[in-house]
Amino acid sequence: MKKLTYLKFFINLFFFASIVSSISLLFNLSKVLFDYKIQRPFQIENIDLLLSGVNLKIVLSFITISSFVLIYGIYLLKKVVLLFMENKIFDDQVILLLNKIGKVLILSTILKEIPILCFKIFSFQEIGIGSKNVNYIGFHFPIITLALFFMVLSEVFKIAKNLKDENELTV
Repeated sequence: MKKLTYLKFFINLFFFASIVSSISLLFNLSKVLFDYKIQRPFQIENIDLLLSGVNLKIVLSFITISSFVLIYGIYLLKKVVLLFMENKIFDDQVILLLNKIGKVLILSTILKEIPILCFKIFSFQEIGIGSKNVNYIGFHFPIITLALFFMVLSEVFKIAKNLKDENELTV
């Protein structure tokens, strides 16, 4: 159980760092929404967002929403770890939380990547394909894989809970 304590510590640390960075992102979004003079382009995913007006507002709004959805996923993971520390491993709440974490990670990735992918597609039309990296897919494969892992883990826990319940009924 010592490893579970370490996991809880790192999740709490990551949760706190995510909140601090999201507050910074929220501050930048408020500057953009209220038409503050932007001196330098925003750099996200190694591209400079040279957008202006409504396009920049839409992209940053989606990225901000995505970061808060990700923070919610980290919060759910904190709840799962607390349930594990209480030895509630095959509980219905753990199964639901693991499935919800997977869905939240997928939603967060989609909310972040769709506007950036659209920006890249529209910038190809303006600048030309030769000056851009066209091998970029847009979605974060590790995060999608992690989300699917949480969803599969939820199913595994559901099967294990059913087997445990059947085993307790047979005497």
